[in-house]
Amino acid sequence: MLKKEHIKQAINVIAGRDPEIGYTLDQMLGLGRIEALPPEADATGGEDFYFLFDRRPVRVKKSIFINEGTVPIEQQLLIKYGEMAKKRELLGEMGGGDYHGVTTDIHMAGLKLMVIHEIDYAIKRLEPDPETPPPEPIAPKQMPSGTEGIPAHATDQDTKYAAQHHLITFLEALKQEDKPLEMLGTDTIGNLKNDLVYLGSVDVDMPACFKQFPFCMDALMQVADINMEFFHVRFIIDCLIRGVAHNLFSCVVDDRIEGMVYLAFKQQYLYQALEIKYIATVRGRPSGKDEPRPQALKGVGTFLVAGVWILWKTYLRSIKDLLLDSEIGARQFYETIGFQPRGFSGFVMKIPRGRLVSAIVDMASRCPDLNPGIVGEITPIIQKQFKILLKKSHRKKKAAIRAVAIETVKTCLAPDSNPAFTSTAIEALNRYGKKIPEAEDLIQLAKERIPKKDG
Repeated sequence: MLKKEHIKQAINVIAGRDPEIGYTLDQMLGLGRIEALPPEADATGGEDFYFLFDRRPVRVKKSIFINEGTVPIEQQLLIKYGEMAKKRELLGEMGGGDYHGVTTDIHMAGLKLMVIHEIDYAIKRLEPDPETPPPEPIAPKQMPSGTEGIPAHATDQDTKYAAQHHLITFLEALKQEDKPLEMLGTDTIGNLKNDLVYLGSVDVDMPACFKQFPFCMDALMQVADINMEFFHVRFIIDCLIRGVAHNLFSCVVDDRIEGMVYLAFKQQYLYQALEIKYIATVRGRPSGKDEPRPQALKGVGTFLVAGVWILWKTYLRSIKDLLLDSEIGARQFYETIGFQPRGFSGFVMKIPRGRLVSAIVDMASRCPDLNPGIVGEITPIIQKQFKILLKKSHRKKKAAIRAVAIETVKTCLAPDSNPAFTSTAIEALNRYGKKIPEAEDLIQLAKERIPKKDG
């Protein structure tokens, strides 16, 4: 549970970066406008911790607090402070305390203040130590043409200083940016363009895209608002600072972030593996005491894993395994999509199963330049779906597996499916059709895919 001491520590940290905000929050803590929940109330809080801000509960992610200390408390305090400051501004403009119709503006102001605070903190960490002199300026004649200003003979210190300056410039510009996140837009991190976008669908037929995290103000504010496991604003910005932003991916639906995944690489001697280090979705976010659970889309977690699988098979084929560590509550999900247990909490992907197969087929079909090697790996997986359909069972669990296999076959027969996947499904229907009860409907779909001959 959170104690008053924890809140006090968070306020002191904020005060070290912004004395004015820290002073106000400290005064509110002293007056009881910010307080910890009593033990008996906090004990029923479920998975997360809470504190009170002007008598309203504020949720703090327990896992982030345990792993990173006061970071989630700081961020929630800053959001609430920003909302309070916006209310005061509106009070002066409107001459009254009725905020009906502007609650969204108030909340967005709080999110933006917190994000800007975190950006300023990142810039402070990037700024060179005043006691360490910067590298001496390079004479113009040493500057080769067509470079970013770093000479060919630059030292590691020169390169590091230039990279830090580049990041600071980018982060400063980010604070002023007000463009909305675009699902299919090309993102830019400094001068590095991000064109990695895989299209698919979630929640039956909602268009979605799997893309590297779009570094824009809107996206960072969405992360702050979603408040998922693992993925908080400081972590996202730290990924950029540490040069691992390209390992951070998101599921975007209708210009909204619905889930995120962070990848890492494991190497031991000659063994290499790709690890899903963190994965979380909006659907997996618990509702708070004073906040209704938002309408969340189904299938986002499966969609993210499908994107990682195609990324792995496209660009990282030399890497042997796809790994992840799972909490107990998520073990069943990972096992149903093809991960097999390894050790106490580890999993390794063997052959995609269940809904992951349909998600991979759908996403791979939309890739304009699909690697032939991936086609060769997916077609045997499609054939396995027919082996499932050949087994008759009335048990509820088997019936559910069968229904998923049928949906996968239908995905293969969809109008926009990859021709190789469609051919594989049609060949299997011709071979096993008489032994599959649902074959008549599936064959009808297949006929619709076969182009009619003229005359």
